[in-house]
Amino acid sequence: MESDSLKASGLKSGHAASPDPEVDMDKGQLAVTGVPDMHMKRNLSMISIIALGYNNTNSWIAIATSFAIAIQSGGAVSLLYGIIVVTTAMFCTGVTLAELASVYPTAGGQYHFTSILAPSRWSRVLSYSSGIASVFAWITLGASIALAATEALMAVVIRWHPSYEAESWHYFLVYQLMNAMMVLYNIFLTNKTLWVYNLGFILSILTFLAITIICPARSSVHISTSETWSQFANGSGGWPDGISFLTGLSTPQFMFSGLDAALHLAEECLEPARIVPKTVLVTVLVGLLTGFPFAIAMLYSYNDIEASLSTPTGFPIYFIWEKATHSPIAATAFMAAMFVVSFVALNAVHQTASRLTWSFARDNALFFSHRLSSIHPSLGVPVNALILDGVAVLLVGIVYVCSTTAFNAFISTTVIVAQISFAIPAVLLLVRRRDPHYLPSNRPFKVPHALGYAANTVCIVWAIILTIFFCFPTELPVTGSNMNYASVVLAVMLILGVGNWFAYARRNYHGPRLEM
Repeated sequence: MESDSLKASGLKSGHAASPDPEVDMDKGQLAVTGVPDMHMKRNLSMISIIALGYNNTNSWIAIATSFAIAIQSGGAVSLLYGIIVVTTAMFCTGVTLAELASVYPTAGGQYHFTSILAPSRWSRVLSYSSGIASVFAWITLGASIALAATEALMAVVIRWHPSYEAESWHYFLVYQLMNAMMVLYNIFLTNKTLWVYNLGFILSILTFLAITIICPARSSVHISTSETWSQFANGSGGWPDGISFLTGLSTPQFMFSGLDAALHLAEECLEPARIVPKTVLVTVLVGLLTGFPFAIAMLYSYNDIEASLSTPTGFPIYFIWEKATHSPIAATAFMAAMFVVSFVALNAVHQTASRLTWSFARDNALFFSHRLSSIHPSLGVPVNALILDGVAVLLVGIVYVCSTTAFNAFISTTVIVAQISFAIPAVLLLVRRRDPHYLPSNRPFKVPHALGYAANTVCIVWAIILTIFFCFPTELPVTGSNMNYASVVLAVMLILGVGNWFAYARRNYHGPRLEM
């Protein structure tokens, strides 16, 4: 039987009835766009997909691992008000994605939305652009989490063995070991141990609560509230305060890296049209409710934040935890918990990224698509897509040995290319004037028309802001060591994407379209 939303669009499902009405409706929603049912097992409940989505973002950990960037670019004011600004922008982005996901719940996510919304003349090139940007975003996100987990582990080693001299190739080996372990875990165990995401979610929340309560309570320093909330510390050495504030938003922006995770897991989720939109918005809400209190607690735990930037461990938040608690053991316990959660997050990123790669290959956008789009018959996972994503993260890791500056530029582009991939369907929604043919009025998730227009607009404007200001050098005068090479990385990504388009995708790629 066709769902009401399909009837409202005048579209046909093309699937026979299934004994399970939920599965039948899910297949019907796929058929709306002509997406074939590839027999991906639907085993994610709402709790599971929320836990998995949160494990991809882990907002308070994103702040903990990039704490120094915000402090150097405006101090506490940049971090605190930055979180509010970023959350507002990402809520609007989340609303945009949630509305579309409630009508087109496929693993392709934003590039499928683009393919459907775009005029037929531009559909293939625009949807390919959104898709390749999203693929690059998830690869660099995997690299950033692998590095964060590596640095957390190495920081503990350095703290307890001060004589140890860590070399860049030591970090490289640990990084590659964790990357390989998570790829293998995804292939053989993830589908059998989905509870690990619930465990990671619980451990993350408990660790967050412990840190935000214990650190301010144990701290013996006095923090000036007026200075914390009103004194902007421009550390750029020349940029005006406004530009310094915008360049410092990278820390709060990383809170929502991987916001689209639930979209790419839609074909493994029961009732995706109802669950996926809620998951996207819950991810934003939980990110705010953990990231903001964590930032406040850290700023009220220690008064010499600048001193933390030169800690021998290379992990400023570790230094702050130890000073606030007066206990290296407590600080190390926090680091250990954060490392475990980061390990689970890396597993979640590989799972999500592989589903996106698999979907992109299913639409014949990549070389060897016929292999990358296959699902292993007994394991029930896209093994080849997982391996490809693991190799891509491995290759980005090689850059770390050559230049940490270049590697940091790679991972800093994560939020830029992700937001670009979100903005493309948002532009098309506005061009279509949010036509009910594409957004049926009886869809499971909807917002008032005015809010929808506002959310779509903010999503687009935010992509422009990130693309411009996140490519700015964080300090003046610009030197080779403080230069922001994000623009160079974006150019490399553009060359790779355009090269793949002309060499393969232009002849073979076919994004989904509505069945008229």
